[in-house]
Amino acid sequence: MPFGYHLQAAAAKVRAKLYAECEAICLQGGYHEKMLKAVIKEGGKKGIEISGAADMGGLEFFNTIMEQCKGKPELVELAMHAANKDIDPEEEESKGGSADVGKCIVGPGDKDIALVAYVPERNIAKVSAVDWVKAILDKWEVSHKAIQKAEAGWCVAVHTCDAEKGEFTLKFKDSALQGGINYLREKGAFPDKDESSDDECYGGDFEW
Repeated sequence: MPFGYHLQAAAAKVRAKLYAECEAICLQGGYHEKMLKAVIKEGGKKGIEISGAADMGGLEFFNTIMEQCKGKPELVELAMHAANKDIDPEEEESKGGSADVGKCIVGPGDKDIALVAYVPERNIAKVSAVDWVKAILDKWEVSHKAIQKAEAGWCVAVHTCDAEKGEFTLKFKDSALQGGINYLREKGAFPDKDESSDDECYGGDFEW
C-alpha cells in the first residue's frame, strides 16, 4: 500500500463530510434542489479545470468567479466543497479534484457579492485565507466586518453593494480577481508576467 495512503483516505473522508454538511445546511435554508445542483455542477466543473491547469502550469493558487452562487456565501462554500471533492472514477464526467490548490471564489449576485477563500494546510504558511480575503475587501474599501468566518485555511465574507455609493457587483467581481492576484504576487505565490509565459492565461482577468 503506497506511503501516505491512510492519510489521504482520512483527508478524503473529512472533505466528503464537510461537503455533505454544507449541502444539508443549504437544503435546510430553503434553497431548491435544482439551484443546489447547478451550484455543485459549476463548482465541480471548475474544480477539475483548476486541477488540470495547476498540473500543467504548476500554480498553487487560483482566483475565479462562480455565477450560480448568486451572492450567497453558503452557496459559494458549497461550490468550494464541490471543487475540492475527490474525483469519483465511476462518474461519467470527472468533477472536483482541486483540494490541493488554494482558491478564492467570487460569487456575485444582484446586490450581494460573496467571497470564499480556501488554502490547503500544506500552504497555510505561505498564504492565509483570511489575509487573502482582507486584501480584496481593502481594494473594495469595504470593512473587514464583512467577514463571517475567519480561519487560516477557510474564510468567508459577504458585502451588500450600495448603488447610491456607486457600488455594483459587476465592478466588484472584476476588482476581486485583480485584488486577489495582486495579494498572491505580493506573497510570491503567483508568477509575475516576466516569470511565466502562461501569465496571459492566468493573469488579472483570470476567469473560467
